[in-house]
Amino acid sequence: MPKPVAPVIIYKSPFPADELVKWRQILLAKRHEVTDDIAGLVKDAMDAEDGHTTPNHIAERGSDADLQDLSLGVAGEEKDVVWQIDRALRKIDANRPIPFGLCEHTKEVIAKTRLQLIPWTPLSIEGATHMESNNLTLEDLLIED
Repeated sequence: MPKPVAPVIIYKSPFPADELVKWRQILLAKRHEVTDDIAGLVKDAMDAEDGHTTPNHIAERGSDADLQDLSLGVAGEEKDVVWQIDRALRKIDANRPIPFGLCEHTKEVIAKTRLQLIPWTPLSIEGATHMESNNLTLEDLLIED
């Protein structure tokens, strides 16, 4: 006897096509802004490492090293944002892994006010609250693509 097959659930975006075009434009503009920020942070960090800034005092050298570490750390965080933006763009373009505007945890619609603040977010307030209250990471809740 064959095993029963779980039903396939097809989720639909809560946004009409013309609104998805607007969200796509917003995400692309933010992606451009963030990648420019990353390039600037990395350049600043490399300038400090190459000695383009020549501190006169030992304390200044320590400050430059701290600034370099901070710049590279922020650049790493910004790369995570680019990854999330790219993922949101895939949701718009291919509905993968779930359509844009749906929470990957609850499968419910993400509030438009939340998307206006963080258009790349994969979680609703409820999903984000669940993540934080259970000490989970975003990767713990994301649907595999």
